[in-house]
Amino acid sequence: MRLGVLSDAHGNIEAFELALAILAEAKADAIYFLGDAVGYIPEKGVVSALRSGGIHIVRGNHDDMLVRQTTAADREAIYRHRETFALLSNDERDFVGSWPSKLTVRDERGTILFVHGSPKDPLEGYVYPDSSLSDYAETDADVVFMGHTHHPFVRRHADKLFVNVGSCGLPRGNDLRGSVCIFDQAERTAEIIRFDISGPCRRVLSRYPLAPPVASLLERCADFKANEVQS
Repeated sequence: MRLGVLSDAHGNIEAFELALAILAEAKADAIYFLGDAVGYIPEKGVVSALRSGGIHIVRGNHDDMLVRQTTAADREAIYRHRETFALLSNDERDFVGSWPSKLTVRDERGTILFVHGSPKDPLEGYVYPDSSLSDYAETDADVVFMGHTHHPFVRRHADKLFVNVGSCGLPRGNDLRGSVCIFDQAERTAEIIRFDISGPCRRVLSRYPLAPPVASLLERCADFKANEVQS
């Protein structure tokens, strides 16, 4: 089995659809989405696509804030959760509310854990490329997939494979391309695939007046060229 894993679309539906196409081209047998279908961009398209796509899903912190309507007032202008919530049908709201905070897959090789944040804090934990993995050495899984930080990496620690798949719709850091992951379930190997989302980001900017920090990031994503990656 080859598993396709992606995360953090944040309403960027065109980038999300491009990510799914890349995973299909990579011959993924099953797809896992690690949360944050919404947030920053007031668009429900990713939720609608997930609902009809036969994709395994875990809940992200933005999905959680949206369905529970717990977004702090001073963050609403940036997150745009109320607008997105208003766009969703009751069935779509129930659908997002049904997403679990983690998923576990057990096979003949071991256990695979899928979370949005970290093994210890599935919704809010941040695990970056340079984060210590010592706290997760006792995790009851030999492979851990995460998102949330928008910074992808593949690392081994304590005989476990830790993968942050980054963001398919709103990347951060030096490489402002979208990212997805292909995991070979038999070989226990993971590959991060980066792809150009400059076009989708330009079109998002043309459709929505966004908070300045969000617009600034999308502008940089829209202008980014692969040869600008810093090692």
